[in-house]
Formats: sequence, C-alpha cells, structure tokens
Amino acid sequence: MAEDKETPFARWSRLKRESARAAEAPKPAPRAPEAPPPELPPLDRLNPDSDFSAFMDRRVDDGLRRLALKKLFSDPRLNVADGLDEFSENFAALEDLPQEMVAKLEHMRRTLRRVEPQKEEAEPEVEVAPSTEVKVIEVIEDEKQENENSGDDLNDVARRQDT
Repeated sequence: MAEDKETPFARWSRLKRESARAAEAPKPAPRAPEAPPPELPPLDRLNPDSDFSAFMDRRVDDGLRRLALKKLFSDPRLNVADGLDEFSENFAALEDLPQEMVAKLEHMRRTLRRVEPQKEEAEPEVEVAPSTEVKVIEVIEDEKQENENSGDDLNDVARRQDT
C-alpha cells in the first residue's frame, strides 16, 4: 500500500508533463474574422436628433465614441443640470442664519437637553475671603434643608423627569 502513494515530487512531475501535453494539443480553429465596424456618419453633421447607436458598437474606437458623445452632450437641451443632482450644489457658501433664529435654536437646545448655556469667556477666578466661604456654605445648607422639608428627594425628581 505504501507503494501506491505518490511522493510530492512525483506528483509535481506528473502534473507538469500533463500540462505540457495539454499545451501541445491541437488548438481550435480561429474564429471567423469580425465584421467591419458599422458605417458612421461624419461627426460635424451630428445633432441631438441623429442616431448615435452606431457609435456605441464595441468595434468603434473609444476615442471616436467619446467625440460623438461629446458632440451629443454639447447641445444646450442636454447639458443643463435639472437641479435634482444631490451633490452638485456648493453648501460651503451658505448664508448665516439670522440672530433671532440662532437664539431660538440655542434656547431649544438648552431646554430639550437641559444643558447650561456656554460661557463665551472664562470668568476670572476670584479669591474668596474666609468669611464669604462660611456664608456660601450656610446658603447651601439652607437650600438642602428646604429640599428635605419639601419632601422631594432629588432622585425622585430625576426619576419623574426621565419618565
């Protein structure tokens, strides 16, 4: 049984000989010669009403086909954009929105997303005197007590707003 196995080199040699024999096999007869390209009208006499189908034949030279199409699409009836092209406009040159519209949009953005208004300039940091810090802390504690007394937990308020 071990004798039936073909070594990699023996297989390679056999395949090489088979491909050489296949290459020496008789080749099929060449196809009949192609018909000449269709009769083409002169380019200078073409107009949009002319028949351009002869120029679309695969046997016509690509350069000649392009010249015929160029002639066809140079007609004003065919080279005017219809306005339906999505990417034909220049959106980089848009006019600015009126200030009233910008203010309304900014208000809606803050309202719907609960975003604090952006500060245009950073406020300079002011050093706070120790007596002022104590007053601020007292105000914060008073606000906390008022919230506790009202019976509304901040988490409850947040949950109600989310639903």
